[in-house]
Order: sequence, then C-alpha cells, then structure tokens
Amino acid sequence: MVGHKAWNWKKNVGDIWLTPSEESYYLLDRWKNKKYSRFLDLGCGIGRHSFFFAENGFTVRAFDLSQDAINKVKEQATLRNLDIVADFGDMIALPYQDSAFDCLLAYHVISHTDTSGIKKTVNEIMRVLKPGGEFFLTLCSKKAWSFSDAGFPRHDENTVIKTEDGPEDGIPHFFADDSAVYELFGEHKLIGVRHVQDLIVNCNKYGSWHYYILGKNIE
Repeated sequence: MVGHKAWNWKKNVGDIWLTPSEESYYLLDRWKNKKYSRFLDLGCGIGRHSFFFAENGFTVRAFDLSQDAINKVKEQATLRNLDIVADFGDMIALPYQDSAFDCLLAYHVISHTDTSGIKKTVNEIMRVLKPGGEFFLTLCSKKAWSFSDAGFPRHDENTVIKTEDGPEDGIPHFFADDSAVYELFGEHKLIGVRHVQDLIVNCNKYGSWHYYILGKNIE
C-alpha cells in the first residue's frame, strides 16, 4: 500500500473548505429525523462539517491525517464554544470502538489512498458505524480528466499520484467506476448513488467527476 500523505493546508488558497457542502444540509435534516446524534467527520479538514453538525446538536468527533487541520479545528471549536473532539490519525485504522457512531460523513477524502487502502478504509467505516447507521461519502471517478488524461504517475490500476503544485501534491488518488462502487459496498448497503461532473465556471480546464454515495451499515 502506498504511504498516506496529508493535505498541505498552507497551500490552500480557496475558501470553499470553510463552508458546509450543499449535501450536508440534507444529511443534517435526514439524520436529525432519524434521531441520530453521534457523528464522525472523517477527513474533517479545517472543520466546516464538524462545526455545522455540532452547532445543530450532534455529538461530534473530527478526524484527519493533517495535524495542522486538527489544530485549527480545536482552536475554532474553543473559540465557538463547541463540544468537538478532534483526533489525528490514518483512516485505515480508526481509533474508535466498534459501533461508536450513528452516522459518518467523508467528503472528498477517502479517495486519498490506493486500492488496498480504500478497502481497509471502507471496512473501518463499517466497523465504527452502528448496525443500521448511515454513511455519506464521495469517491473520485475514472471519468475524471486527472485519471484518464493528466499523465500523473500510476501506482496501481485504479490509483494515480498527483504531482501538481498545490495542497494535494504527492497525494495518491483512488478512482472508481460503477463496478468498484458495488464491489466496495455491496448493493444491499447502498441507499443512493449519484455520478456527477463538477464543472469549473469561467475556466477552460476540465472539471472533475465524483460518486456521491449514501449508504447504510447492514450486517
């Protein structure tokens, strides 16, 4: 398995990572209606979803491979008086007990590994989710330009190593297709799957493709 590398937040120049994703508003409503309360923000970054769920009554654990990101989450949680526990570590070995969470969000994060790592990460997600608990995550798609045409070095048949300047330089990216989604989760665990192209407005470069996956931990 390729060694994991954290995002370099010192090279991040956008403010998108400060604003909750549009999907998180739906998930907040869905999971509140299900009376869920124990929430894991897997790959929390600088905390946009951790803060959002904590502000709306969830018991939040934030987890990331970047110590810089974890430090920022802790600092902001204190300033905002939010009850968030932030943990540093690798997603292939989560430091939580079995069935510790009702729900889990992993937004643009678990693709940062190779084929071996993605399988371990999915197993860890199912382990820490309670039976019947739900997860929402994204996966990079093989339709993306960065997999098919960018010329990044290949680590395995599904994985490239990004080598462009920026916060993701040197980070592996696993790319999925439809069959890989079913192989990773099994049809019985999938509630809904969207395959979406994100176009970059006012830019001639290619946009990216992702799978957006809502599922349930069914034994």
